[in-house]
Amino acid sequence: MVGYYKNLYQKRRRRKAWILLFIFLSLICICLGYVFGIVFPIVVEATEQMIFSLSTSAVSDAVCDVLSEENLSYKDLVDITFDSEGNVALIALETVKLNVIARKFYQVAQINLDKMGEKGIDVALGTFSGIPFLVDIGPKVNLKLVSIGAMTSTFKNTFVGAGANQTNHSLYIQLFASVSLILPAYTHTIDSITEVLVSESVIPGKVPQVYLENNSSLNFTPQ
Repeated sequence: MVGYYKNLYQKRRRRKAWILLFIFLSLICICLGYVFGIVFPIVVEATEQMIFSLSTSAVSDAVCDVLSEENLSYKDLVDITFDSEGNVALIALETVKLNVIARKFYQVAQINLDKMGEKGIDVALGTFSGIPFLVDIGPKVNLKLVSIGAMTSTFKNTFVGAGANQTNHSLYIQLFASVSLILPAYTHTIDSITEVLVSESVIPGKVPQVYLENNSSLNFTPQ
């Protein structure tokens, strides 16, 4: 009889242990679901625009710094051939020069992005509660940022009429960068596109219609 009650007691203890383990694991799953399903998306939403703004600013500053250092003129980047009547016969980009300055853009922009990543961004502790009205409330928590991989770019051209037999030609560079927000066991990547004017000039004489109708005909992707 004693053995029977002893076995019954042990079975009840094991059952309680399994119930407690089940409750414990359930609470962990609920907490993880809340963190990954609610808290982290709110943190991302609260910081995404800030990260996008910082990354575009870092890239834009890099382009401006390189252009200021190189002191490039329009004629350094664009070669225009005129016919005997003074009209434009051919517009060509100086691709070798553009490749060189594009690499400098990448290098300086990467340095700026790395500095931004080391500094990180400050997020209010209340944001991590997952409760929208507590966003931006409480002491600040610093989150790290990581720049991902190599940047890519495209030189973009636009032609706009500037009067009788005159055309304004603008050369822009579009730089594409990716920055990741680092959270425990969770990352979110924010892509940015920064467009900066590299050079522009008013071209005298008639410009071939192919350039005016198709601004992308001169677009160039650095190698």
